[in-house]
Amino acid sequence: MSPRQALAGLLAFGYALLLCGETLAAAPKREKAAQKPPLSVTLENKRRVALQSFEIVMSGPTPATEKIVGKLDKPLPAGDSVSVRLDKPKGCLFEARWKFEDADDAGPVDLCNDAHIVLVD
Repeated sequence: MSPRQALAGLLAFGYALLLCGETLAAAPKREKAAQKPPLSVTLENKRRVALQSFEIVMSGPTPATEKIVGKLDKPLPAGDSVSVRLDKPKGCLFEARWKFEDADDAGPVDLCNDAHIVLVD
């Protein structure tokens, strides 16, 4: 192999790596841009007690500016599921707040990755 062929091969390999690197670097940007919050969330109660209340909250700069974007209209019996419509959600990260007959809690939820929430014991 001549030095000229070796140099041409090395340049072709470097160019291929450069193109591959640009494609990989651009992929996360497209993926983030494509992520949109859903218009509704499926809520499934797999506990043995009824779910009394459930809220999806969009946080603001202060607790006073947070906005409830989705909530349960009526208690959800054990073993049932329901679709909760969201009102103008923005972003992907929200706080879910729930109250059962025997306990209540809250936690962060990423609705862009999964719009199906299952509550279990």
